[in-house]
Amino acid sequence: MSKEQVEVVRTHLEAFRSLRDALRTLSFLDPHVVLDLSRTGGDEEAIYGREPIAEFMRRWIGTFAEYRYEVERLTDLGSGAVLAAVTETGRGKGSGVPVTRSFATLYTVIDGKIARMTVFRTEQEALEATGLAE
Repeated sequence: MSKEQVEVVRTHLEAFRSLRDALRTLSFLDPHVVLDLSRTGGDEEAIYGREPIAEFMRRWIGTFAEYRYEVERLTDLGSGAVLAAVTETGRGKGSGVPVTRSFATLYTVIDGKIARMTVFRTEQEALEATGLAE
């Protein structure tokens, strides 16, 4: 089952990276999905549901004149947990300032759908939160 869960996350991220097909990207999410941003130090704590998450991402990506999202690696942590180490790059729409940010997202997959996405500032912080840090 673990390979199937990794494939759900991989396919979701490939759809997201294309930035062309929001409906396909959202189709991998459970209707009651949670995007937990509480560990990133930002203003948002958590966002609930497909549409509110889609709107949040539209606003976020809309702040960039150019935007790229690269998956560095996916790690199967077992029990439906998949860790994605990613780097996003862009150029601020208003400022023109280049931005590069690496972070990790812990995905929880239940019954073939992504039920939770928890974003961490680093891959190490995500592993510590799961109790799998070395």
